[in-house]
Amino acid sequence: MVRIHYAYTSQINPEGASPVLTLPQIWQGLQRKIRFAQEFVPVIEGCEVLKEEDGVVTRVVKFKKGLVPKEQATEVVRGYGMSWVDFEQEDGTHVRNVISSGPGGPEDFHMTYMFEFLLPNISETDTEGKEKETARLTGMSKVAVESSIKVIREMVQDGRIPS
Repeated sequence: MVRIHYAYTSQINPEGASPVLTLPQIWQGLQRKIRFAQEFVPVIEGCEVLKEEDGVVTRVVKFKKGLVPKEQATEVVRGYGMSWVDFEQEDGTHVRNVISSGPGGPEDFHMTYMFEFLLPNISETDTEGKEKETARLTGMSKVAVESSIKVIREMVQDGRIPS
């Protein structure tokens, strides 16, 4: 088994972005993503909340066939302030969605997705396998971050997230 760690960051409000997203809007979007992951992440086909208690959500996400090495994952999801959401899968895979401020002023926000993927079918000595999976997961990570930002912006535009 091998662990692959990776992080990807994208600017939330680049020059010309409209509408400019506020921190409360971004956070509302991530809260919706906890419950309706398929709206935000293209490799996810469905999401079922099993339990919600004291701000902790247990859910099952179902992946589209052929895009992820597993069909589904049970996750425990916790939000921390308006800073990050932590997704922990039963196999030890870990994903964190982090909102951070940049140096460009009050609207300069960034979203970083941090990943710890556990890949049971690749050994530590399989350099080629690790490189191939890292490349695949890198591309998937970029799409996940940018798709989430795009969907949050669309939800603000169409009123699903209040302005």
